[in-house]
Amino acid sequence: MNATTVRRPTEKAAFGRVCKAPKRLPSIADAFACLADCEARGDLQGARLCRLLVQRVARDGRVGE
Repeated sequence: MNATTVRRPTEKAAFGRVCKAPKRLPSIADAFACLADCEARGDLQGARLCRLLVQRVARDGRVGE
């Protein structure tokens, strides 16, 4: 029995749109608000991600470098 791959043209189109879409970062105020919310809730993993987001936004807004 041979395994075949099912073509999914909509999946390919969705990936194409995501790759071409400009990546936008939130404002520094929104990133800090997210961090404060995570810390208030005791969400350690969320706070870590928000700290990284704040660093990325503070690094003059460049994404992927």
